[in-house]
Amino acid sequence: MKRILIFIFFISISRLFAQQNVPVDSLYRPDPYYLEDQFYFGISYIALKNLPEGFEQNGFSNSVKFGYIRDLPINERRNFGLGIGAGLGWDTYFQNVRISTNEENGNIAFDLLEDKTDFISNSFTIKKLEFPFEIRWRGSTMTKYKFWRLYTGLVASYVYATSSEFVTDNVDVIYKNIQIIKPWQFGLSLSVGYGTWNFNYYLGLSNIIKDNTSVENKNFQMKDMRFGIIFYFL
Repeated sequence: MKRILIFIFFISISRLFAQQNVPVDSLYRPDPYYLEDQFYFGISYIALKNLPEGFEQNGFSNSVKFGYIRDLPINERRNFGLGIGAGLGWDTYFQNVRISTNEENGNIAFDLLEDKTDFISNSFTIKKLEFPFEIRWRGSTMTKYKFWRLYTGLVASYVYATSSEFVTDNVDVIYKNIQIIKPWQFGLSLSVGYGTWNFNYYLGLSNIIKDNTSVENKNFQMKDMRFGIIFYFL
C-alpha cells in the first residue's frame, strides 16, 4: 500500500509540472502535437457473476493494472479521439473453490470448501497482457491539468500465467500454470472523472474459466465486474 501511495503522489506531481512553462498564446491556438493521458495505473475490486449455488467469494478480489495508451486526437482542438495501447494486469480472485493439479497426471482437481474455518485464504491469480481500445473525450488544454474526461471502449486480454494458492494455519500451497483459464478474454471499460481521480468500471464479456468446466456436477462458468479508480498521466 505504501508503494501505491508513493506512485499516486508521483502521478499528481508529474501532471502539475508537465503543464508548467507553456506559452500564453497556446491557450488560443491548437497545438498540432498536443497529446494527453498516455500512461495509466488502476486498482479495482472484482465482483464475480454467474456463480452456481454453493460457490461464493470470501475475500477482497482485486485487479491491478498499468500500461501505455497512444493518444490519437481526431479533431482540431485535440480533445476528442481514439486511444490504442498495451499494458499488464494482475487479477486475484478469492473464493471457496480450491483449484490444484494432480502431481501424478497433471489433471486439474477441484475441492469445494464449504467450511470457512478450514482455511485462511484460497485464491487463484491471472497475469495478463492487456490491449485497450478507447474512444476518448476530455475538457483539457495545454495549460489545464484539471478537467473532465470520459473514456470508453473494449479491452482484450491475453493470459500468460496463472496460479492458485491455498493457505491454512499449517500449509501454504501454490500451484502454477492452471490450465482451465481461458487464454483470451474480452470486456468493456468505462473511465470517467475530474482531475487526478477517475472512476473505472469493467464488464467482462467472456467467461474466465474454459467452457465445459464443472465442479461437483455444477457448471463452473463465471464472468467478472470491476469497480475501482484509475489514474492517467503524461
